[in-house]
Amino acid sequence: MEDSINQCAASASAASVVEAGGGRMVSVPCPLCGALRERLITIQNSYRVVSCAACSFVYVNPRPDDAALARLYLQYLPDKMADPLLWDSYMAGVFSKAADVIVKYKRAGRLLDIGCGYGFFLSEMKRRGGWELFGMDVSRTALSYASSQGHNAAQGTLDTVRHPENSFDVVTMFYVLEHVTGPVAALRAVKRILKPGGMLLLRVPHTTPIVKLLKLLGVANNLYDPPFHLSDFSASTIRRGLEEAGFIGIHTSIGGFTTPPETGKRLFTAAFGLMAGAGYSLSLGRFAMPGVAKNTIAFKP
Repeated sequence: MEDSINQCAASASAASVVEAGGGRMVSVPCPLCGALRERLITIQNSYRVVSCAACSFVYVNPRPDDAALARLYLQYLPDKMADPLLWDSYMAGVFSKAADVIVKYKRAGRLLDIGCGYGFFLSEMKRRGGWELFGMDVSRTALSYASSQGHNAAQGTLDTVRHPENSFDVVTMFYVLEHVTGPVAALRAVKRILKPGGMLLLRVPHTTPIVKLLKLLGVANNLYDPPFHLSDFSASTIRRGLEEAGFIGIHTSIGGFTTPPETGKRLFTAAFGLMAGAGYSLSLGRFAMPGVAKNTIAFKP
């Protein structure tokens, strides 16, 4: 995953730093609109998850500073990772649906997958033909596997791997934006490297409706996964972020569902995924079920 693509969009002067648990924590305004007013949603892993009172964006506040996050990601992305083929089967349906969407708009060109992991989406696009493919991730182990599959993948972020302006026809980000400290700044960085008319496809979680339902039912959960997930996106907040970054042609849809290896989780995910897909189809694309991850496309003018 790509973490810390850019610094938090909120100004440093508005942020106050406190010491917590032996590590540095930073209290920030809303990363989407800059407002200071917030409402507590829940506390998970000892971190406060809040909703902006002005724009309803959901984020962790306070959060670890960039140095602390970098240390935490050494545990989140260890050198020895799970069997890559499990990740392949987990994401296969999502990657196939995403590739279908891309080729509707772009038949060929240069594509960058930010947070490419083991490179399975790059493999999916390679099978489609006509693409010059590039990947980027922070995990050495994942990139080693991607390279062994013949993919051109670099270690780093858009801060450290500087692509020229107007370089790519398509950029993809699967489960990346929730990890960055400044989502709008990250989206602006993506727009810079897209060609005019270039397409961004991203997939983000929308956990808040499920967390609120489970809270009403008295069911403990850790679905936000803080501090590794720093934000949670509804269709309206991802649209606002993309508009702030200068994108147009924004559309959010249900784009398949993951396939966990555990039987119970797989059945649960499939049931919600099928319900979400059916609702989206029956409403002719007007209803994207809350509480499930979604694909959003947007274009550089």
